[in-house]
Amino acid sequence: MAMLEVKDLSVSYGHVRALKNVSIEADEGEIYSIIGSNGAGKTSLLRSISGLVKPTSGQVEFLGAKLPGKPHQIVKQGIVHVPEGRRTFSGLTIQDNLLVGGYLYKHDMHHDLEEQYKRFPILRERKDQFAGTLSGGEQQMLAIARGLMSHPKIMLLDEPSLGLAPIIVNQIFELIQEIRDSGITIFLVEQNARKALSICDKACVLENGIITVCGTGKELLCSDVVKKAYLGA
Repeated sequence: MAMLEVKDLSVSYGHVRALKNVSIEADEGEIYSIIGSNGAGKTSLLRSISGLVKPTSGQVEFLGAKLPGKPHQIVKQGIVHVPEGRRTFSGLTIQDNLLVGGYLYKHDMHHDLEEQYKRFPILRERKDQFAGTLSGGEQQMLAIARGLMSHPKIMLLDEPSLGLAPIIVNQIFELIQEIRDSGITIFLVEQNARKALSICDKACVLENGIITVCGTGKELLCSDVVKKAYLGA
C-alpha cells in the first residue's frame, strides 16, 4: 500500500481546469519531485492534497483511507504544507512562529523547539527576532522548521529554493534529503528541475494539468524529452 495516493484528481477554477485526472503515489520515506513550467498545476496539486483546494473529481488517500476535507484535519493526519514564498508570520518572533507550527502538540513543545534549534542553530540565535527581518534563506529554514513542529509524516514543499542564493539552495536541498532520511515522505514542487531530480526517488512532469512523464529521478534526468524542456540540454 502506498503511503499517499492521488487518484484521478481534477481541479478547476471557474472554467479553467488546473489538473486533469492526475494520479500519483509515494511510499514512506520517499522524495517525490513534481516538475513543470509555471502554470502547469504543480501548486494546485499540493493545495489539493493539503485541503486548501477542493477537487472537482478524484480523491487523495493516506494509508488507504480517503483524507478528510478540512486543512486542520489533514494536518492532524500528518500531512504538512510548506507553501511557496515561505509565508512566515512576519510580525511574530521566530520562536512564536515555531509555536504556531506546534499547536497540535503542546505537551511536547519544549522538546520540539529544542529539536528544531538543534537542526537550525541560526534560529536559536535569533529566536526573539521578528520573522520579517530574516533573509530569504533564513525564512525558508523557519518555514520548514515550523512545518516539522507539526510532527509530519508527509511534507509538501512548494518551491523551497525560489529566490535563494546558490549556496543557500544547496543547503536547502541537503536539508530536504536529511528530512527524507529521517523517514518523512516529501512531495517536492521545484522549478530547479536538475536539483529536484538529482535527489528524488520518483518524479513526474506536469504539463497543462496533465502528467506526461513519470519514473525515477535518474530516469527523468536521462530522458531526452525532459533534458530538452527542463534541463537546458
